[in-house]
Amino acid sequence: MDWSTLPADLVRLVAGHLHDPLDFLHLRAVCRSWRSAAASTPPPPFLPWLLARPTAHPTSSLSFFSLASGAARSVPAPSSSHRLLGPTRSHLLFSDTSHRLLLLNPLTGARLPLPDSPFPTSSPVIQGYHIPTAADGDSPAPVVLYSARKLFFHFDFMAGGEPTTKPVDRDGWTEVPVQDLVAENMYHDGKLFVCDDRGQVTIFDASTLAVVGAVPPPPPPAAPPRRDAFKCTALVPSGHELLCVIRYFARDGHGELLEDCGAWLEVYRLEMEIEKEDQLPQWRWIRLRSIGDRMLFIGLFQGFSFSTADFPGFKGDCIYFFKMERVKRSCIYRFSMEDGRTEELPGPWMHACTWFVPSLS
Repeated sequence: MDWSTLPADLVRLVAGHLHDPLDFLHLRAVCRSWRSAAASTPPPPFLPWLLARPTAHPTSSLSFFSLASGAARSVPAPSSSHRLLGPTRSHLLFSDTSHRLLLLNPLTGARLPLPDSPFPTSSPVIQGYHIPTAADGDSPAPVVLYSARKLFFHFDFMAGGEPTTKPVDRDGWTEVPVQDLVAENMYHDGKLFVCDDRGQVTIFDASTLAVVGAVPPPPPPAAPPRRDAFKCTALVPSGHELLCVIRYFARDGHGELLEDCGAWLEVYRLEMEIEKEDQLPQWRWIRLRSIGDRMLFIGLFQGFSFSTADFPGFKGDCIYFFKMERVKRSCIYRFSMEDGRTEELPGPWMHACTWFVPSLS
């Protein structure tokens, strides 16, 4: 059979069901007619990959695991001198030894220019992320850098960034006036949500840096999973909603944060109530018993949300997470909000770092 004679509509139909970007690239490479048919329609949304924790030794590649195909992937690293600060929906954020920053799409090799880090070279470990502008184009999203005590963001690293009248630290970085330790944070819908080590969330307007609200932590469970358990909060943008997923952990016999405490996952949605026009709105976390057709992919502190409408054959109302419980193996689990059951999925033999959403853009 001459595969090049396959109707273009059928090629596009097949391409729309490929949820691993390398499979999509392989389809486009079959022949000229297939490449033309696939190029006439946007790539389908891709499921996240699991990103391996970089080793302490110089490495020339980055290791991933594809949940869609069950295959290990490897792509070139920028250099052995770059340290991974965090993943985004399409790029990885790196810093070199001189605190120069780099946003890299590891699939395409595309790089986005960034100003140097506002943190001094002697600062402790910093983390960061960038969430690209949503498809509806409501507002551009910044690059965010943070340590346990400071948080900076930068809008204008690309053309089209927001003009700013905010106090600027240097090279266009804006410092957020956080008063307490920064445990987690998330930029969402023009606001920065900064969670301290007590679970209290302070909400900043990203345009003015004014505090527009504060949210107490969700209530603790009636019966904690175990006496020494403590919780980790993952903030997850989902459309115009901000979700909070809580997992409970305990340390193993060596003091490592490796073991979670059973199927204790709780999901909350942030809601705003305006009581009086001259007062700040009241914010609160609302416990969700169902997340509908959504799938949440949760790391330790952040996560991603997808709709099963984009992934035929996948079940919604589920949370995917991972933990390391065997030597060099990261086990992937799927928690069902519907019946509270947790099942183990095929996982890679690697120390996972977090989820990464691949993109060909």
